[in-house]
Amino acid sequence: MNRLIAIIFVSHFISSCSYFLTDHKNDYLKEKQEKALTLPEDLDTRPIIDFYPINSIPSENTIAEYDIPLPQQVFSSGTSNEVRMHKLGEIRWVYVETLPSSAWPMMNDFWVTSGYGLAKTDPTSGIIESDNLGNAEEETKLVMKVEHGIRQASSEIFISHITKIDDQWIRVQGEENLEEETMRKVLDYFASTPPSGGTSLVALNLNYGQKASLKQDENKSNFIELNLEYARAWAAVDRALKEALIDVNDLDREEGVFYVNFSREEQKGFVRRMFSGDSFKGEYRILVKEINEKTCTVTIIAQGEEAKAFERELLSEINQSLS
Repeated sequence: MNRLIAIIFVSHFISSCSYFLTDHKNDYLKEKQEKALTLPEDLDTRPIIDFYPINSIPSENTIAEYDIPLPQQVFSSGTSNEVRMHKLGEIRWVYVETLPSSAWPMMNDFWVTSGYGLAKTDPTSGIIESDNLGNAEEETKLVMKVEHGIRQASSEIFISHITKIDDQWIRVQGEENLEEETMRKVLDYFASTPPSGGTSLVALNLNYGQKASLKQDENKSNFIELNLEYARAWAAVDRALKEALIDVNDLDREEGVFYVNFSREEQKGFVRRMFSGDSFKGEYRILVKEINEKTCTVTIIAQGEEAKAFERELLSEINQSLS
C-alpha cells in the first residue's frame, strides 16, 4: 500500500515538473474566441452609485462643462517627532506628531505604569479612565481623550480631573486638580519613550478626525474649515501666521480679522517661494468666523486682482502651519 502511494506521488511530481519545464510562450495562439456573456433580462442587480455623473443626453437644465472638485490637500506634519504642551485659558493638551492609532497604545502603557490605575479603555471614542483616586465617600478620577490633531498625522491628548457630586461629574478646582501634573508626566513619557512605529488596529477610526481641512464652496471660494471653538481657532491661526513667517500689521479679535501685508523682498518664508518672478506686494484680510460652538472657518479677502490670484496659496500655507 505504501509503495502504491509512493508511486502515485512520484508520478504526480514528475508530471508537474514536466509542465513547468515545457515552453508555454506560444500557448496564447491556441486560445479561441468565446461567446459574449449574456445576462438574464430579469436579473436583479444592485444600483451603481455614480458620485460624479455626466449626462449623456444634453437638455435645457444641463451644461456643456463639468467641474471636478479639488482634491483634499495632503501634506506632511514633519519628521521631527515633536512633542509639546499647549495651554489656552484653563485648557491644556499635549501635541505629538504621530497618528492617534500610534499614540493610543503608548497612552495605554502610560496608564499601566503611571500608578493611577486603568479602569476603562475605549479605542472607539479614544477615552481612557483611571481608577477611583478618592476614598469611599469621595469618587474622583482622571479621564484622558486621544484625538486627531489639527495637523495631518498628529495627535492631541486631553486630560480632565473630575469628581462626582450629587450624581454629577464636575471638574476638580483649585490645587487638588491633577491635570497639569498628569499632562507633564504624559509629556515626559512621550519624550523619554522611543516610538515603536506600531499602530493599534482597534483605534484606526481615531485617524479620521482631522480638525482642519482646505475646502472650496459652490462658488469656488476657498476656505479652511476648523472643527474648533472660536477661541482656539483664533489662537491656532495666530500661531500659524507666526510659524509661516507672515507679518501681521494689525488684528481685531472681536471681529476675527488679521490684516496682513506681503512683499517678496521682505518675506523670508512662504512669500519668497511663492513669488519667484517680478516684485510683488499685496494686502490681505484673514477672517476667522464662528459657524457654531465647534466649527469655524478661515477665509481671505485680497486687495486687488493681482493679489486675489494667490488666495488659495496663502490659505494652503496657513493650513500647513496650523497646530
